[in-house]
Amino acid sequence: MKTNVITSLSLLFAITILVCHSCTMNDKLSKGHSRPSDKQIQADLDSICAEGYKLYVADRFNWIASDSALAHYDIEDFGANMIWQPSDTVWSAFFTDKEVMSCVYELRYNTATDEWKSLHSKRLLSNTEQQLLKDKSIMYRNAFSLYGDSIRYNSEYGQPNIDIVRINDHTIRMYILQGCERPNIIPFGNDYSIDLDNNYNVTAFRRYHRSFIPIPTVVEDGTPTQNATHSHLKDNPYITPTDICNFLLYRGSMTQTFVLSTALNGIIIYNAENNKAIFLSHEVIEKIQKREH
Repeated sequence: MKTNVITSLSLLFAITILVCHSCTMNDKLSKGHSRPSDKQIQADLDSICAEGYKLYVADRFNWIASDSALAHYDIEDFGANMIWQPSDTVWSAFFTDKEVMSCVYELRYNTATDEWKSLHSKRLLSNTEQQLLKDKSIMYRNAFSLYGDSIRYNSEYGQPNIDIVRINDHTIRMYILQGCERPNIIPFGNDYSIDLDNNYNVTAFRRYHRSFIPIPTVVEDGTPTQNATHSHLKDNPYITPTDICNFLLYRGSMTQTFVLSTALNGIIIYNAENNKAIFLSHEVIEKIQKREH
């Protein structure tokens, strides 16, 4: 196992060198613009991992709620739906009738206890639910009126998935992710986020990748691949929350994904089993290789 890890790092190191030499960031670093400290990089990675896992929980719940609702109703029966968090540990989804007057299906998930609860009885929408639907409409209108033309997705793989997650007391983040209906594919790329304040005014827009990077989880004979690897250019130094979310959703039997960072001159390794990421610089990898030889 140790040999496999070192072999993977050796190959990744060789690839990273090729990528970095084709990038001007090496010139920038050589002129005194050093990368952040190891402590700062790790703090940034810890924050990204936390955000990525929360996004994963939201998107997975969105999937399950939609599939569960469609197991009981036809899509034409619904007028609207909403995924939201009544508390830090609870996710809730409700689906309305065509008139958007009543809730016809509801699903709740408690992340602390791993409990699921579904309700099928028809009831009038609460005032809170009515307001949530109005707020969602405002957020969509404000976000997509400004940045709708900037969103790209590959319809041959799937439609975009949209998740709304509260980041802190003053920021709501709308993620737009490339959906994937094909089996054995991790859909990296075609991912965006739009930040809104508590009045639903847009405050930021992010394009995490500049292209779509579908990575297979199995080889041609059906054998699972050991890890998924892609590179980030100088404007995107870290693994992204969307990388983590999509890897967790589509990874199959893989436990690790690697990001080759030309900006940081090294490799970021994310482990799904403990939701942790570490950074290895070229210098550290060289020392590992020398020690192993």
